[in-house]
This record gives sequence, structure tokens and C-alpha cells, in this order.
Amino acid sequence: MFDKIIAWFTALWIAIISILVQWGWVPLRWGLLPNEITAGPAVFVGEDEYQIIWETQQPSIAWVIVGGKTYTDNNAGNLIWDDTMHKVAVPMEALDAARGYEIHWQHTLRLKDAKSLERGIHKAKEFDFRPIDTSDGIQIYHLSDTHTNMQPGAQTAQYWGDKLDLLILNGDIIHNPHTASQRIFALRLATEITQGRVPVLFARGNHETRGMEANNLQRSVGGPGGGRWYYTTRIGQIWVAVFDMGEDKLDDHEEYDGLADYADYRERESKFFERVIANASTEFNAPGVEYRLLISHIPVGYNSVFRDAQARFAGLANQMDLDLALSGHTHTVNYYPPGAYNGAGVALNYPLLIASRPAHSYEDGIFIAGAVELKDGGIKGWFTNQSHEILQEVVVR
Repeated sequence: MFDKIIAWFTALWIAIISILVQWGWVPLRWGLLPNEITAGPAVFVGEDEYQIIWETQQPSIAWVIVGGKTYTDNNAGNLIWDDTMHKVAVPMEALDAARGYEIHWQHTLRLKDAKSLERGIHKAKEFDFRPIDTSDGIQIYHLSDTHTNMQPGAQTAQYWGDKLDLLILNGDIIHNPHTASQRIFALRLATEITQGRVPVLFARGNHETRGMEANNLQRSVGGPGGGRWYYTTRIGQIWVAVFDMGEDKLDDHEEYDGLADYADYRERESKFFERVIANASTEFNAPGVEYRLLISHIPVGYNSVFRDAQARFAGLANQMDLDLALSGHTHTVNYYPPGAYNGAGVALNYPLLIASRPAHSYEDGIFIAGAVELKDGGIKGWFTNQSHEILQEVVVR
């Protein structure tokens, strides 16, 4: 009861001070409004960049310093000052070399006269960063289908401990983002697992296409931006293709009230990957590429209502010389060697690991996901639970 009273008085105090600041009666620089980090940071992987993302209590301008150079959170050159979510792109090679970064933020507010810009206290925090370390192999953890449940998913993904090189959040991490709080769950989960020190790759699931905040999700997680979730990226020796199936329902399903056009989206995605294949020498066959991964929440080739589109995607993926595909969606764990998965009439010529057995889907309450190791040209996978027990080992090659 006492905690509730304190919280109520704190909220009332913040509301009063906010009004006084807005009208210019209390200077923002006095620092009477708290402006701490409320989520993040996490270092997400974009197409050819890292994206450092965090949230603060108050709308702020934000910037990141890497190796003595400053990178700002801006929109076409305009610093973003009216958002609590901050997303700063930095070159991969710069952060990999610096092995650390500083995040900075400063509460900024336009007053009621719309002419005056008030600045609050500047705050900063430093973080270490560890790029992929190939000296002992590359350790990856694949997590999917947490459906806005922090535990035991976060606990399960701690399998590698300090050896973790790359965290993959492969869709349905959020269960229908209806609120701003739900929208930033993936950021909170990524931070809980990596503490902002390890790269995170995010792929959208079908549940993340739904909800009032679905159209704002790209501000809170990494990816290519520009209204698409499919892309390719290079992380050290690893080339990655991220496929996005979008929804698992037809566009006219009642879930959307007529507000969906995934048929056109999938057509544009197909053409994108056709261009990727045409440019193989700078993509999956580029110099230095040792491993080729496909990441998709819904398995490519999944026999759904989009059978024709899935067959087309499977045909495209078969041309990418893939070493392994990682998926979720089915709430199961399975391994399919090349040629064994044939959901849409096209047998996949690459191995597929489906690792997403969420605790809430089973009476035993056990969460199972996937650890992967790339080492000396070999690939191994393990299905592990929140107690970090190995339930099955898979030797891919």
C-alpha cells in the first residue's frame, strides 16, 4: 500500500512539473523531471550497420560516440527531439574496432509558444561491446515465440553465457503489440540477455504484424527500415538472409479489418531476393563468407494458405548455397536435413532447424530453444531448456 502511495505522489509530482516546464515557468535545466534509461541499450544488426537502441523517461535528443566520432538519432538531418525511443546507426566496422560505445541523451522540449527550445540535463553512459569472436568458433543462440513472456525465454537464452557471439530473436517475441509497453518488449528482452554488449538480429513474426503499435515497431528493434523486414546482412564471416513471411492469414481475415496487403509485400520481397541471387558475388558468394544462414520466423516452404508464395520463396532460397536455416512459429523443436522438408511442394536443399517450444504451450512449462555453433567449417546445434540442459544434439556438418 505504501509503495502505491509513493508511486501516486511521484506521478502527480511529475505531472505538475511537466506542466510548469511546458509553460516555461520552471527551467528544464533544473533537472526536476527524471530522465533515466527505461529500456536498453541493445545493439541490433541492420543491413550494413549496427543500430543502438534505448528508451528514456523523457523525450530527448540522442547521440552515440564510437571511437571518438559522434552519430546522431536524426530523421533526414533533423535531430529527433520529441521521442523517448532512440535509435542510432553506426558503421559495423567502427563499433567492431572500438569495442565500446557511449550513449548520450538530453531532455529537449519546445515550449507552448512553439518558438523556444528548452534543454535539460545531458546524461551519458558507457558500454563495452564484443564483436563476433572466431577464436573459439562462433556461438549463436536462437530464440523464438516468447510471446511477451520475459522468463523463462531470457533464462534459456543465457546458455552460452559470456561466450555468446550473436543473439537471434526470430519472431513472435511480442504477442500482438497493442501498447507502447508491449512494443518495446523485444528491446527489453535483448537487453536482459546481452546487456548491450553482443549483436542482436531481429526477424519479425506473424504476431508482430498485429496490434495498435505494429506500425511503430521498427523504431524499437533493428532491421532495414523503410517499411520492410526482409533483408540480407554480413556479420563477420556470416552472411544472413532474413525472410519475412508477414502474416499466416489471408489479407481479408477479420484480424485485420481489411487493413492488410501482404500479397503485394510478398511480391516485392520475391523480387528483392531475385536481385540478391543475381548479385551472388557480392552477397552469399562474397569474399570472406564462410557460413550462409537463412533466418525466418515461419519456415520457408511452410505449407500454409500461401502455398504458391512459399513454393516461390523455397525456390529462391534453394539458390543461395545455404548452410543452415533457423525458424520458429510451430512451437516445436525439429531438425530436417537437406531434402527432408517439403511443405509447399519444393524440397529444401539445405538443413532446417526449428527451435521454438515456448513454455506456455505445454503443461510441463519447459521452454526449449536452440544453441548453434559454427566452428572450423562445421555446424552443430543443440536444443536446450531454461536449466541449460542439452536435450538433443544435431550435427549439421
